Amino acid sequence: MDIRRLQAFCKVYELKSFSRAGEELLLSQPTVSAHIMALESELGTRLFDRMGRTVLPTPAACVLYRYSLEAFDRLENARTEIFALTQRVSGELSIGGSTIPAHYILPGVVAAFRARYPDVAIDLTVGDTQEITERVADGQLSLGVVGAAMDHPDVVCELLMEDELVCIAPPALELPPRSTGEGVFDAEFLRLLPWVIREQGSGTRRAFENSLRQQGMDIRELRVSIMAHSTLAVLQCVKAGLGVSVTSRLACDGAIERGEIRQVEMPGLSIVRGYYRVHHAKRHIFPAMRRFLEILSS
Repeated sequence: MDIRRLQAFCKVYELKSFSRAGEELLLSQPTVSAHIMALESELGTRLFDRMGRTVLPTPAACVLYRYSLEAFDRLENARTEIFALTQRVSGELSIGGSTIPAHYILPGVVAAFRARYPDVAIDLTVGDTQEITERVADGQLSLGVVGAAMDHPDVVCELLMEDELVCIAPPALELPPRSTGEGVFDAEFLRLLPWVIREQGSGTRRAFENSLRQQGMDIRELRVSIMAHSTLAVLQCVKAGLGVSVTSRLACDGAIERGEIRQVEMPGLSIVRGYYRVHHAKRHIFPAMRRFLEILSS
């Protein structure tokens, strides 16, 4: 099978779109379609059901996709091992990060890595914790840094560092009076606040939910103003006065120092969450990834 056809097939499978696959591969849509038709002719079966603008993979496509990823992985391993014979660290490294690691941890690590190993091309994907973990498990990413430990049989998850979650509010927001004594958890106070919360699958939300649950409170009791799908969106919504939120100290310290937002004390809710590095338990750790892990953990 022609490797270029398999690359086009995998992109269509992942994006469920011929046009988007063409954009990522810098190919025209007719060229992508031709590659898929050639594979279908070679295999004697349909790979995608085209339903208007929707593209759905057939069972045959699912089989071909799984083996294609294995083939690409073996080819990459061969290339990096050959380069290792000449003492070069080269190749490609696909890494993923949930929103806080991707914006506040990984850029510095990538910069340090690139300074030492400029021949390695890095592709950084941003998603929530669940999405990044699943993409590592599926073989689409070499490794990830996420905000919660997910239970997956094919993924190795190791604690990398810890961070504190703090409650933030717009400077002008008038807070309701507290109904309990100083230093005591106040569920009613939290219920009266307008909240900006993260989406399901977010490590930040999971840590907040767990902390509330320990105090006998359900996150569904909160008065939600808006759900935001990234840390940056949370900060911007709070700055705009939409409500209070819980987010990483890594992410909000600068905005607090500049007076754009303020911190609100929440007695009884000491939320410390971890950031974890994840990689596939059965995939070969080739030289570029090994060097990256060394810098990440240093």
